[in-house]
Amino acid sequence: MFCALSGEAPEDPVVSKVSGSIFEKRLILKYITENGRDPVNGENLTVDDLLTIKLSNKFIKPRPPAASSIPNLLQTLQNEWDAVMLETYQLKQQYHKSRQELSNALYENDAAKRVIARLLQERDEARAALASVKTTYTASAPSGGDSMDIDQAVPEGQSAQLAVAFGKLDATSNVLSSVRRKRKPAASWVVTDQVRTLAQIANVTVARATSVTALDVLGHTIAGEERELLLTGESKGKVNILDRKDGVKSIASVTAHKSGINDVLWRAGEGDELSFLTASVDKSVKCWSVEWSEGADVRIGKAKYTVRTHSGSVTALTLHPTGDYFVSASLDATWALHDVHSGQTLMRSTPVGSGYTAASIHPDGLLVGLGRTDSLVTLWDIKSQTSVGQFEGHQGAITSISFSENGYYLATCASGEPVVKIWDLRKLICFKTIELDGVAPDVGVSNVRFDYSGQFLAATCGSELRVYNVKPWEQLCSVTEHSDIITDFRFGPDAKYVVTSGSKGSVIVDGVASE
Repeated sequence: MFCALSGEAPEDPVVSKVSGSIFEKRLILKYITENGRDPVNGENLTVDDLLTIKLSNKFIKPRPPAASSIPNLLQTLQNEWDAVMLETYQLKQQYHKSRQELSNALYENDAAKRVIARLLQERDEARAALASVKTTYTASAPSGGDSMDIDQAVPEGQSAQLAVAFGKLDATSNVLSSVRRKRKPAASWVVTDQVRTLAQIANVTVARATSVTALDVLGHTIAGEERELLLTGESKGKVNILDRKDGVKSIASVTAHKSGINDVLWRAGEGDELSFLTASVDKSVKCWSVEWSEGADVRIGKAKYTVRTHSGSVTALTLHPTGDYFVSASLDATWALHDVHSGQTLMRSTPVGSGYTAASIHPDGLLVGLGRTDSLVTLWDIKSQTSVGQFEGHQGAITSISFSENGYYLATCASGEPVVKIWDLRKLICFKTIELDGVAPDVGVSNVRFDYSGQFLAATCGSELRVYNVKPWEQLCSVTEHSDIITDFRFGPDAKYVVTSGSKGSVIVDGVASE
């Protein structure tokens, strides 16, 4: 089928009604416009006389005869090859340019990271330098008053008192670090087989309709007599002193705070001097003196001083080995070093991270360990106020931490997980995880503590206390006398008994068989 005018296959064919010939529509329309006749028979022809031919199959226009010869085919292939080579060359150029742009981008990214790292390091160094000179403002005692309030922090620069304190810290650390490696448990200390026999020897309710939230135990010589005293703090702000002599009985009490008490801490001075510290939800720490009469009657005096360094609930207290200083930790994400005699705040850290929930001073006295609400445990150098270590691995807020007296181990626990983690301070790694079998996965460990000899580790979970042997890390016994949640516990002198407090106001003493 070819066009009668061009002799080629039409792309848009039409047929003439007049002559019956086939034409290319484009050509016949021009011819009609110019002549008005059919080019085949010369008769009159209009556009209406043209019929469009519908093709069922599309076809490729045949190659012109000139392109069908071998030389022409070779020329066509050569042209196509040249076009492919040209396109390949252009692609190579674009590829090389893209590689150069990527290399420049990677170099700029690496340089930016180096600059950011250097800036972060300079920022941390600046913060550390600022923290090392921060102290807390002190207020002088009011004339004629029985107690004084220490409101805030610190004169700028390192005060003379702080320099003296650092000297004492260094001297104590040198002595303790050289002695503790050679120290062995006293002959009177309990052995493993005795710990297995722990059983209840006393049970007393010291608080009704309220919880005993904090506990401490002290062995102290008073008027020439060796006494074992228990100190409890309640959720309604009351403090009780209990005597272990002739059972457990309350011998003195005082309403120390209007809000709940988070921690209590005994402090024994020279001779018969005795006092204790209380930390409260009301953001304060108070020091109370304990007075003894000739008849051995006990009386709690007025507060010697009140420390108001923190802006949040004070959650933990820990006494320095010198006996002259203590550290407080708060939910305001700060910790502070205080003089235990005057209540003067010698230094306070700048807020970093989340609030603190637990605190313990290392046996050598130069480091303080702090547990946080965001499940981290951090180690701080007390003198420089810089973080020297951080432990990650817990899921919930840290509830308790404890250093072993050997100076190498740190035990930690958290809410919402029935495990105790043991960390090696020399390598800053967790080398042992103690899982409390038989406990619901969402029940947390509330307290963990090494005994003074470092031979035993105890932990409380729910209403149960478990005692473990260090190194084998095997469970020696389980104490389940409480019908409520155990809120705190302490080892007694020579670890011959363990005192636990409960959320319903009970205090239970469990002793070994020889007790």
